[in-house]
Amino acid sequence: MEIKNITLFLIGIIVLILGFLILIFDYPQIQYFENIDLKSYNLLVEEKKGIHQRLIIEFFIGITILGIGGVVLMSSFLKRFENGIR
Repeated sequence: MEIKNITLFLIGIIVLILGFLILIFDYPQIQYFENIDLKSYNLLVEEKKGIHQRLIIEFFIGITILGIGGVVLMSSFLKRFENGIR
């Protein structure tokens, strides 16, 4: 495979790394909240429950960013993006 657009390739790599970092750092925190038994979870303050919900949303955003990075990376190999996006 030959890289047709170096700029798209580098942007794709950066976006992939960002997506992986989000997934790597959020997953253990989500697991911590999910491994708490139901009684202890119900005793948590609403703020902590909100943090858990935001972590789940951020995790799915990380998956989306990872997918976008993959698409951008693959599009850097296509012939039609050889001279840039117009």
